[in-house]
Amino acid sequence: MSKDTQIVETVSGTWLRFPNNFKKFQCLVELPDQLSLNINTKSGCVHVHKKDCDDVFQYVGELYITANGNQLQCTVQAAPAKEEVMETPGKQSDAS
Repeated sequence: MSKDTQIVETVSGTWLRFPNNFKKFQCLVELPDQLSLNINTKSGCVHVHKKDCDDVFQYVGELYITANGNQLQCTVQAAPAKEEVMETPGKQSDAS
């Protein structure tokens, strides 16, 4: 078990592993296809997490669900992509 993760209980009683900076809202639900929804019932915000290769659920984005009369609106915001810096050994930058 990694020290930089924590296990958190879902509404159905299953336990999932998240990074230590994860904060559970009022409702945590596990979905098929290795997804989980962390639902804030006060704001309507839903954080979406996906299980990585180490079985840790990582944040991938959020949904905002609002209702205006008979219309339902859903806004999606994806998490910024992690930039991978690739360096070539022995190569120096041209910047001076």
